[in-house]
Amino acid sequence: DLAAAEEAGEPAKMPESAEGEMEPGGKAPAVAIVMAPEGDAPNAQAGQPAAIALGRHNIRCNSLLPGTILTEINKDDLADEGKRTYMEGRVPLGRLTMVAGPSGAGKSTLFRDVLHPAVSHAIKAKKKNLTGRDFVKATGFTSDAQRSTLNAQPPFASLSGANGFKSVIEVDQAPIGKTPRSTPATYLGIFDLIRQFFASLPEAKIRGYTASRFSFNTTGGRCPACEGAGRIKLEMAFMPDTYLPCDDCRGARYSAELNDITWKAKTIGQVLQLTFEEAAQFFDFHSHLSQVCQLMVDCGLGYLTLGQSSPTLSGGEAQRLKLVTELSAGLASYRERSRGELPRNLYLLEEPTIGLHLSDCEKLIRVLHALVDQGHTVVVIEHHLDLIAEADYVVELGPVGGPDGGALMYQGPLAGLLKTKASPTAPYLRAKFRS
Repeated sequence: DLAAAEEAGEPAKMPESAEGEMEPGGKAPAVAIVMAPEGDAPNAQAGQPAAIALGRHNIRCNSLLPGTILTEINKDDLADEGKRTYMEGRVPLGRLTMVAGPSGAGKSTLFRDVLHPAVSHAIKAKKKNLTGRDFVKATGFTSDAQRSTLNAQPPFASLSGANGFKSVIEVDQAPIGKTPRSTPATYLGIFDLIRQFFASLPEAKIRGYTASRFSFNTTGGRCPACEGAGRIKLEMAFMPDTYLPCDDCRGARYSAELNDITWKAKTIGQVLQLTFEEAAQFFDFHSHLSQVCQLMVDCGLGYLTLGQSSPTLSGGEAQRLKLVTELSAGLASYRERSRGELPRNLYLLEEPTIGLHLSDCEKLIRVLHALVDQGHTVVVIEHHLDLIAEADYVVELGPVGGPDGGALMYQGPLAGLLKTKASPTAPYLRAKFRS
């Protein structure tokens, strides 16, 4: 019994009666993902997939072998039908869930490669119930296992309840672009709003200025001497190139004609020199701008300026900037806030602590808890013990990486994981709590 095993802190196992069952004709039962209110998950029956759940929604899936989840279903080396077993797991809605386990155990495969596109399609199609075959037919989804074998089984049998989310927002580890003209404000997408606001000022309208006039990447408003870079490049014959502030604009990037267009006694060039902590107060009249700037402060980047050149950011700063960009995509719009409609998103983050100091990890934890407090569901694939220790709920895959991994080792509250003898993560957590 899964509930009893969870209470006792034992690894999650399915009843023996669920093992080795096949559909008529000798075919393996397809994986099922079913999202339904917690407590509504049906018990595993012979020949039926068991439940793996997302949120207060049940997500049902099975595996062909212990250590194999979802997309591993079609691998040739898993064709031993006599060892087919089922697994059940839960991830509470509106909670912070940490996905732990050794590298290569199938964490990213389950949540990023299968769950993400499935939930995204259910939202787009506005389908409360989605079958795996319909999903494959509509999206052309093909897993690694399906590409390497002639078996064309869908990655799951059914998905229900996923249309309750507004969107799925994923934060991966792909690096951000670092072109010399890129700045935090442009990367976050808020500079377009700032330019539009300056173009709407009375003096700008009298002169016929549009938002493009306030761009430092096009001719018109930018400084002609440095072409909007704010600095002059000096090429050295036998030494690395160096940069000096532009004498004409003094690093402001803009021509003198825009100095007459001000808001709160600041030109657009001076606005770019504000830190995000200062900008959060400066744009207090604009809900979206102030919220994005406050997110930067909450992630420990309040000291960066809006117009800082992206190549000067460290790896950790660039990673957090990307995190804020994705998190800001889930902010409620003005219309939603005015109507009292608060969107509920599914956030998927993979190892967001890479490159972060311990003090920055604390700030990240506060941001994740704030998302949960707003009603969002947050799933974090993480190895960092400090983050795992903050989880409302833990899902652990293991026991090792590779072909022998992918089994559902534990699911439930953190306290239960500490009691799980077979857990590869529990010994390190116990040692941390003792120290």
